[in-house]
Amino acid sequence: MNNTIRLLGVIGDPIHHSLSPFMHNLAYAELGMSDRQYLPFHVRAENLTAAVRGMQALGIEGFNATIPHKEQLVPLMDELDPMARLIGAVNTVVIRPDGGLIGYNTDGYGFLTDLRGLFTEPLHDLEILVLGAGGAARGVLAALLQAGANRIGLMNRTHDRAVTLAQEFSRHFPDRRVMPVPWTRTLPASRLVINTTSLGMDSSGETVPDLSGLPESALVYDIVYAPPLTPLLAAAQARGLQVENGLGMLIHQGAKAFEIWTGQPMPVAAVRRGLKEQRGVMSLVV
Repeated sequence: MNNTIRLLGVIGDPIHHSLSPFMHNLAYAELGMSDRQYLPFHVRAENLTAAVRGMQALGIEGFNATIPHKEQLVPLMDELDPMARLIGAVNTVVIRPDGGLIGYNTDGYGFLTDLRGLFTEPLHDLEILVLGAGGAARGVLAALLQAGANRIGLMNRTHDRAVTLAQEFSRHFPDRRVMPVPWTRTLPASRLVINTTSLGMDSSGETVPDLSGLPESALVYDIVYAPPLTPLLAAAQARGLQVENGLGMLIHQGAKAFEIWTGQPMPVAAVRRGLKEQRGVMSLVV
């Protein structure tokens, strides 16, 4: 009898909040993959290289990465998937039997797959606003541009970062318009707003922006999934706007990683039900 456990996991700092272990282990259970287990690993930035080498030595088959490791993983990879290369960040790693590292980025896929379930209009016809210019914004931008978005405003507290990022993606997509937008209290009129920052979260100390300039048909999408209704989304909901948090993005980016590792589709419906139940229990405990 073979009792070997095939280990995968997620690294981050902090990591206690991650729902990825629950999500992947639930998927393994649903599909009868009793030989697999997915674990959280608390890895500080200064220990990243040592942690990755340790995973190679231990025979771990792969891992996800969250803050602050996504961009720092890029130079450690032996191969990069084209999307990871474009975004400049890695959130999914395959460790080959020979120890070689292949880096992927499934964040853009997760975001776009979730968005397509909410928003069926052609993206090239829309005015889109992305808040933020960090790693998460890079994934969202790449997905939007590859899907045909043509008019994207990029707003960041540090305007120079928005300018730099807009210029970089404009070089990759010269026929599209990616425009840095000055950070203002009132958001410019946009049909789709995607927040990739801590804006509007209780712990951020930031004031929720004025949403009065958004049309009634606007969708406000916050990639944060905990809490499920951030103050930003609550303000949009109070205006009667369509809102969505990042739980669907989390599920779909995880589903893509699951498929990369196992060659099988994740049972997304079962995982979504399980995550909603789990979050309900967590909210009662807290």
